[in-house]
Amino acid sequence: MEQIGKVGVRGIELEGKAAINDRVNLTLAYSYWDAEIREDGTGGNIGNWPSRVPRHLASAWLDYTVPGDGKRGDLTLGGGVRYIGQTHGDEANTVSVAAYTLVDAAVSYKVTPDVTLAVNATNLFDRKYVASSYFGTEYYGDRRKVVGTLKYSW
Repeated sequence: MEQIGKVGVRGIELEGKAAINDRVNLTLAYSYWDAEIREDGTGGNIGNWPSRVPRHLASAWLDYTVPGDGKRGDLTLGGGVRYIGQTHGDEANTVSVAAYTLVDAAVSYKVTPDVTLAVNATNLFDRKYVASSYFGTEYYGDRRKVVGTLKYSW
C-alpha cells in the first residue's frame, strides 16, 4: 500500500432479507461506489479511480431448511454467489483486474437444540482468479476452502 493523499468515495449499499416461507430464506446485497483520488503526491493521478476498489459488489444467498419434526435435527442447505467488480492495480489506472464471481455453499445439521454441525465451502468450483495486482504482480484469490465446525450454545 502507498500513501496517496485524499480519496473521495460516495455510494450506496442495499441489503434485503426475506423469509420466502417457513423453510426458505433469501438475502440479496448490492454496493455501488463512486471513488476518485482527490489529492496525490505526484499530481498525475488526481481524478483517477483508487487501486483495489471495485465500483460494484453484489451477493445473493438462499437457504432451505428441512425441519426435523422432533425425530431428528433440522438440516439446512444453502448456496450463494458473490460478485466483485473490476478494479485497478495502480493509481494511474493503467492495470485492470477483471471482475469475478464466486459460488459458495453450506450445510448444517442441528444435532440437539444446543449442538450444530456445519460444513461451509467458499469458491466451491475452485475458480482460479486474479484478486488484485500491484506493481505488475498479479495476486490470485483464495482457492476452494472447506471448513467444518461444531458449535455448542449454552
